[in-house]
Order: sequence, then C-alpha cells, then structure tokens
Amino acid sequence: MAVSAVNNISSAPAAQRTTASSAKDEFLRLFLTQLQNQNPLEPLQDKDFLVQLAQFTQVENAEKTASILQKLHTLITATQATALLGKQVIALPEGEVTAVEGRVSAVRFTADGVWLLVNGKEVAAQNVLQVRE
Repeated sequence: MAVSAVNNISSAPAAQRTTASSAKDEFLRLFLTQLQNQNPLEPLQDKDFLVQLAQFTQVENAEKTASILQKLHTLITATQATALLGKQVIALPEGEVTAVEGRVSAVRFTADGVWLLVNGKEVAAQNVLQVRE
C-alpha cells in the first residue's frame, strides 16, 4: 500500500509560535491606560466595565483553547510519526536533491519539528514522499 506526501506530519518551529500571554498583557495594558485616563467627572460606566471584563474573559478562554489545541497537535504529530517506525519510506533529506529510501528506525522530536532516521540519515517528517508497508 503506497501513501504519497505525508505533509501533515509537522510541528511549527518555536520561533513561529506566538505567545497568547502577549495578547492578554496588551489587553490589560490598554484596559489600565483607559482607567487611568478616564474623565473623573464621567467615569467608566458599570455596563462598559462589565463588557470589558467579559472581553478579558474571552481572551483568557481563547488562550486556553490555543494551548489545548497546540497540545493536541503535538500528540497527533507524535502518533503519526511513531506510526512510521518500521515502515519503508522514500524521503528527501534537508538540503539534498536525492531522495533516501529505507525503513524508519527512529523518531526524534525537537522544537524544529519531527525527524525520522532513515538509513542513517535524519529526514524531516514533512519531507516524506511515500510510505510503504
């Protein structure tokens, strides 16, 4: 059975990941600036304050959801990569023009992604071109 282009096995590099806490920090900074600079004769209305607190809660929930999705993505990537152990693959090593063919003997996880050991060469999992039994 041949499967072509295993491009869905990847992990975003650490440099590309954005921290959700920066959005939270920015929201809090803007909120505090607004409170400090409000007109004392016309302070922030209760309903406006509640709306902003609800927005803050939404930001926190979005952060939690993003964190859970990242963990799920990592788990799926790990599962897919380990399923390739012992399989015959054709893959293109980084920076090379000649594909390598052989059995996957090891899987390594780094901040830069998932790497497979094929015939003594490390190959990025997203560079797998074909998988055979």
